[in-house]
Amino acid sequence: MRSASTIQNRARRLDRVMDWVITLGGMTIIAAVLGILVFIGKEAYPIFRGPRVRERAAERVPAFASMAADESGKAFFTADPAAGLRAFAGGRELPVPPGGPALPWRSLTAVNAQGAFAALGADGRIAFATLGWDKPAEEKDPAKWTPNPDWKGIQPAPGVAGLLHARAMPASGIAPSATWRIAARDGQGRPVWAETAEDATAPPVWNPVPLEGTVSCARWSADGSMLFLGTSQGGVLAYSAGESTALAASGSLGEPVTALGFDLGHAALLVGGAKGSLAAFQLFNRDGAFSLQEFHRFQPMAGAVGGFMAGQRDKRFLVWSEGMVAVDHLTTEKRLLQARGQGIRSGAITARGDVILAADASGALRSWTLDAPHAEISLRTLWGKVHYESYEKPEYVWQSSGGSDDSEPKLSLMPLLFGTLKGTLYAMIFALPLAILGALYTSQFASPRLRDAIKPLIEIMAALPSVVLGFLAGLVLAPLFERSAASILVLPAVILVLALAVFPLWSRLPRRIRLGWGTGWEVLWIVPLLLAGLGLATWVGPRFERAFLGGDYRNWLLAAHGITYDVRNSLVVGFAMGFAVIPIIFTISEDALSAVPKSLTSASLACGASPWQTAWRVVLPTASPGIFSAVMVGLGRAIGETMIVLMATGNTPVMEWSPFNGMRTLAANIAVETPEAPVHGSLYRLLFFTAALLFCLTFLLNTAAELVRQHLRKRYESF
Repeated sequence: MRSASTIQNRARRLDRVMDWVITLGGMTIIAAVLGILVFIGKEAYPIFRGPRVRERAAERVPAFASMAADESGKAFFTADPAAGLRAFAGGRELPVPPGGPALPWRSLTAVNAQGAFAALGADGRIAFATLGWDKPAEEKDPAKWTPNPDWKGIQPAPGVAGLLHARAMPASGIAPSATWRIAARDGQGRPVWAETAEDATAPPVWNPVPLEGTVSCARWSADGSMLFLGTSQGGVLAYSAGESTALAASGSLGEPVTALGFDLGHAALLVGGAKGSLAAFQLFNRDGAFSLQEFHRFQPMAGAVGGFMAGQRDKRFLVWSEGMVAVDHLTTEKRLLQARGQGIRSGAITARGDVILAADASGALRSWTLDAPHAEISLRTLWGKVHYESYEKPEYVWQSSGGSDDSEPKLSLMPLLFGTLKGTLYAMIFALPLAILGALYTSQFASPRLRDAIKPLIEIMAALPSVVLGFLAGLVLAPLFERSAASILVLPAVILVLALAVFPLWSRLPRRIRLGWGTGWEVLWIVPLLLAGLGLATWVGPRFERAFLGGDYRNWLLAAHGITYDVRNSLVVGFAMGFAVIPIIFTISEDALSAVPKSLTSASLACGASPWQTAWRVVLPTASPGIFSAVMVGLGRAIGETMIVLMATGNTPVMEWSPFNGMRTLAANIAVETPEAPVHGSLYRLLFFTAALLFCLTFLLNTAAELVRQHLRKRYESF
């Protein structure tokens, strides 16, 4: 038989082992949580990292007027009236196949990002070119690539002194061959325009543009229907180019306009001035009336703006002036690159926007690499109002993708944060009164048998999966609410009137009938009252709708208040999410209320207080720290809810408090957008930032809840 000391020693060793095991387990959990937080922060951090710029070694090239770079930035074309078209790669010049109008050219348009331009030859003939490269498969050496310019439509252009801009219109069923729209100056320097097919042999017919002032630059819209002109008087003019040429809209830069350009998608007109001003305009069509609106203003340039070139992957664009080359982002108005120079006359940006080239007066071709993968994200775009393309004013908008690759990402987190708070608010409005008052009744008034039956049932509710609640809310509750909205609206009033009518009768019933089920079971009398009220509301609702809501509450909401009723709205989400939150708040609150010492309630009752007064004035304040903790736990559960919001609402990121509209929450947004987020892309990293934001939000709530709970505990600990 073992001695007592042996047993004690063994117990001590076991205690030490279990102490180490429990400590190790707790530290492992803490380390795992911190590790997840660090990983989330590591994945989200790059969206706030500034752009990285590195200047490459300069090279010498002959003088030129315009240029276009290959996607890799290792090869480029130059175009010049005197030298014509030249190609360079790998630090040396490559032979260019013959073609194009006779040299020297009288005029040429700036080469655009796709490598297209027009040239007016010495013989007065105009031609259009699209620049490209023939690259052998798997060939990385640019010196072994072959320049391949494609010349089209060499034709006479009498009466033209210089070209302003040309845009290719793709072939269609009506026009079997591609056409070009040309803006030019006539012999008197006045602007004219024409449309010609690539295979035309006859000279184009020039249409005069009614302009009071001196034209300095021009750009065609994407579809060729609008001709934008900049003037030396500072005007920005939009002309409709159809059967007749008429001024459609006008704006002003405030200084002589020296350059025009477009961003990716051709929705924003970039305007540069003689003093370095830089702005973006957009054209609005309101019921046939056009207007030009300035909606972005960028950091000024050093000297007169010389030209623009847009990147082909996002809304960044290159701009150069006499003393500076810069890359700006349209949406964020953020300057990604800025470099000083002397006499910069031309520049080019690659399709990905990661290589920038600029030629200065000394004949040096400078180049930079730009690493800015998340240029469309900034603190302003996440939390502030942004003036997006095609929007009349700055707004909070979440729209991570569009109908085309050139759409402008709209990544404001404000609608998602608003939706999270809105959904939580409606859920708590529904859940708090039911859960807390139910816990108060169960702990203080219900009979032991009834309490033992109610509490397990409520706790079982917590085991219902969120996806099941969301499924029922989206497919059952939402259509039911839509059909019975008027009845649900009048239900509280009907039950109140019915209760006021029935209570005098119930109070006159003999005590043996009122307490027929025993003390603490009186709540069961509410069940038939609720059923009767529900039936009466079903009968009253349609009549109320016909009498006061014009027969259709949805039309009444829209006509009288401008509110659209969405089938899956905040009421449905609040009801379903409140159903999920009630068990948590009820259970913790009931435990806190039941833990109030019986001596306090007995003393209150002995002093003559009624059971209700005792519950309200003594029990509830004493248990308030626990009830507050229950509310905070339920609040955290509602903030982080995903599946119910995902399935029971339309996931529309709108910022309206109306209960008849839906919302999109931070948690639901992660679930919706994750399948569409390319790895390490901007949306991918922004979703990690959203996760970190949710973590911080719940952490702050729990911290604040603990502080308040400790304060309440100290206040009532004397009880």
